[in-house]
Amino acid sequence: MNSLKKLSKIFLIFFFSLMGTKSSVAQVSDSTQNITAISSMLDSLVTLNHVVRFNCLDANCFNASMANTGVIPYFSEEEYIARMSKISCPIPLSYNRYVKDFIDLYAYKRRALTQRVMGLSNLYFPMYEEVLDKEGLPLEFKYLSIIESALNPVAVSRVGATGLWQFMYSTGIIYDLKVNSFTDDRRDPVKSTYAACKYFKDMYSIYGDWLLVIASYNCGAGNVNKAIKRSGGKKNFWEIMQYLPAETRSYVPAFIAVTYVMNYSREHNLYPITPAYSYFQVDTINVTKQVNFNVLANQIDLPLDVISFLNPIYKKNYIPDTEERYTLRLPTNKIALYMAKEEQILALSTPAPKPVMPVVARVVVRDTSSTDTTAVAQQTDSSGVNTAEQPEVKTQYKFVDKKVVKTHIVRKNESVASVAAIYNMSTAELKRINRLKSNKLLKGQKLSVNATVKVKVPIENNNNQANNKPNSSVANETGSKSANVVTQADTTITDNSNTNTTNQVKQPKYVYHLVQPGDTLWNIAKRYNGVTIEMIKNINNLRSSQLKVGTKLKVLVSG
Repeated sequence: MNSLKKLSKIFLIFFFSLMGTKSSVAQVSDSTQNITAISSMLDSLVTLNHVVRFNCLDANCFNASMANTGVIPYFSEEEYIARMSKISCPIPLSYNRYVKDFIDLYAYKRRALTQRVMGLSNLYFPMYEEVLDKEGLPLEFKYLSIIESALNPVAVSRVGATGLWQFMYSTGIIYDLKVNSFTDDRRDPVKSTYAACKYFKDMYSIYGDWLLVIASYNCGAGNVNKAIKRSGGKKNFWEIMQYLPAETRSYVPAFIAVTYVMNYSREHNLYPITPAYSYFQVDTINVTKQVNFNVLANQIDLPLDVISFLNPIYKKNYIPDTEERYTLRLPTNKIALYMAKEEQILALSTPAPKPVMPVVARVVVRDTSSTDTTAVAQQTDSSGVNTAEQPEVKTQYKFVDKKVVKTHIVRKNESVASVAAIYNMSTAELKRINRLKSNKLLKGQKLSVNATVKVKVPIENNNNQANNKPNSSVANETGSKSANVVTQADTTITDNSNTNTTNQVKQPKYVYHLVQPGDTLWNIAKRYNGVTIEMIKNINNLRSSQLKVGTKLKVLVSG
């Protein structure tokens, strides 16, 4: 039974491979285009805000004497060959001109991004190695995800492959990676790693060669089988290379090059630029109810983009309320705080009930006969007040400004002046509130700041009494048979109580935001109530979303 299930799974892999679902790339002979296609994944790291915002040189492996010189060392082919021969790996590592092109890419042309990848490896590689060892696979397969996604958990290729291991939707379904409107298992580091291991084992049972397994992971088993057939039945990657798709011809040399660079990074003067957290600084919590990441960020004082980065499986920054049990990944120093506030977080994450729109009553008087006039008269009491159904008056609201005190955590390169500008405060006021004696601030320092928030309050309705006064005209008309008759019509009763509040609307108010390292239009807009990205771009005449550190942006904060 197990063998039958395995055969059916392999058949499905072949089918989707032939349909081109894993890699629909054209046969291109230009090696420069092939390198560009793979290096685009490295470039995707630029969009990871957390990398830019929290980067720092790792003190554990930083060699100041070499880094300060700014020297980029170069080596001969003999040195490359000798070093590769010393790497203990069950996957055959060969050196040739194809491999050298990618060594140049990672060690020279994209040095800064390679160092970011090295930093992100501290977050993912310990988990990779644990799973690969458990599944009995070569640990060097961990370097394959660098080629696939540059360790970007939300990377998406031009053909729709997603996550650290770049699974297509159809292939992910085969390996039990579920996708719905709220979650995507292909972006889950643990689930996708187990799925990749299953694929490696299935392909090795067919080819018995690790390089062909790597090639099939890129272009699919169908294309590898075609290349083997066209080569006359050969099962060596370098012998069937010319019959494979262009991207796959570069894919395997890129894997060998990354394996070399990661093993000899110090010799190339490459040192990791680490994100805020490593694998051992993050832990998981089982969640059975819905959690809103915006609520979570406010309750545990952790930036929203960090929570999103640590939990890439959730597409809408929201853990849905389903029977399935989900996991929430948080920094270890925030776990206790989450547990203490869990009930409050879950309560605030519960969506509010949808409001029921009030229905305005319609008063219709018809002139058909004298009996209709009598019916209207019967709805009038002895005091002359019309007792017919009165329309329901809709309560109106307005927003007013309220001063509150918030806590601001100082970021890198922030000063008293820049923090005061964010909250529209004077430097003297900020120093007075926090009892500061100088203008110097330390990263991570907490400051009390004055902020303005919008509060929703009801508008007093001054026309309620007027609407409840006796309708003498109706009483007089119903008391006489010769009264004037109203023709058939719909009378809609409206509430004009908001006309008195027109003059209370405040004039637009602006502040200037000083762009800090790691700031984006998205997280700047989140800091100010009611502000959107488009508003910032329109006010400041911005044509793109790229920002320069030190730029002053005009932001509308109330109106």
